[in-house]
Amino acid sequence: MKHTKTICAFFTGAAIGAALGVLYAPEKGEDLRSKIADLKSDYLGSLKDKVNEFIGKTSDSTNSDTGNTNQPV
Repeated sequence: MKHTKTICAFFTGAAIGAALGVLYAPEKGEDLRSKIADLKSDYLGSLKDKVNEFIGKTSDSTNSDTGNTNQPV
């Protein structure tokens, strides 16, 4: 439980630091918004890929554990 809190605190601090860095960046607002939109798209695409990969692995291991690949659980 202690490690979970530490990890959450780390990621929260990283997110706050990134947000403050973006807010104080010496860039035009339009350029910054465009960069943020691109980063968001990249991040969401990566996240979707990882979730689908996880679901595939979980599904494969579940099917191999039961021995029935065509029968619903």
